[in-house]
Amino acid sequence: PPGMARDGPMAPRLRETIGVAAAPLHELYPPPLTAALRDGMRAFAASFPGFDGQAALLHGVETRTSAPVQVSRDRETCEALGLRGLFPAGEGAGYAGGIVSAAVDGIRVAEALLPVLVGGIAAARASGAPSGAAQEEVGQR
Repeated sequence: PPGMARDGPMAPRLRETIGVAAAPLHELYPPPLTAALRDGMRAFAASFPGFDGQAALLHGVETRTSAPVQVSRDRETCEALGLRGLFPAGEGAGYAGGIVSAAVDGIRVAEALLPVLVGGIAAARASGAPSGAAQEEVGQR
């Protein structure tokens, strides 16, 4: 297809970089994936003109790797075991293996953290502390 040449004037010019090579993705991916990528880029370009222009370059493929360690946390509270006030989440903490699972884990940890934050603010307000002190109380939990 036009604009997807492996070589010639339409091909991207790459500096020699280890592990990076120009390739026509429409030849590598199955047709349904190629069509979905093309449709998505066209839809995005409707909001951002030029996004799908002749000079556009799509880099891929995402790898499926995770952190080599996992920060242990309580199953219910999501608080790190042995380190009060730390709520490890996502790929870097060893609880996800990609952007979607990291987002889902982030939501889970945020939902577990919310009562801690609300409780800390409520306790500080109940003690008659000024509003800045309520934020400090949350930071100390």
